[in-house]
Order: sequence, then structure tokens, then C-alpha cells
Amino acid sequence: MRLNLLKLFVAGIVFTATPAFAAPQWVESLCRYHANRVLPALDYREREAYVANCIADWTAGSPPPPRGSKNTDRNRY
Repeated sequence: MRLNLLKLFVAGIVFTATPAFAAPQWVESLCRYHANRVLPALDYREREAYVANCIADWTAGSPPPPRGSKNTDRNRY
């Protein structure tokens, strides 16, 4: 009986901890915001891939683009 409870507890921990919990909600929102601003406009699948890559980049250590990022290439010249 005790072993079954332990197995159930361990299984509950394993199945509830998913990679989706690795990034906070603000990261997903920020990545979706930037995915919607990409030109030319992305279709649904490309947008989801962009968001997934953005979140993966953030969890790997490189943060998503800053909130106030603007294209400053035209201001350099």
C-alpha cells in the first residue's frame, strides 16, 4: 500500500511538471506580441513556430527582445 502511494506521488510530479511551466506568462505574451509585429505577416503555423522559438531562446539563456525595441538601423546614418 505504501509503495503504491509513493508511485502515485512520483507519477503526479513527473506528469504535472511540463516544459510549458519553464517560462513565465509575460515571456509568452511578449513573444506573441513580437510575432504579431513581424513583416511580412506570418500565418498561424509560422507565428506559433516563432513563439515556440522565442520561448526556447529565452529558456536557453538569451532573453526575448526588449519591450521598447525599435529598429535603430535607420538612425545610424
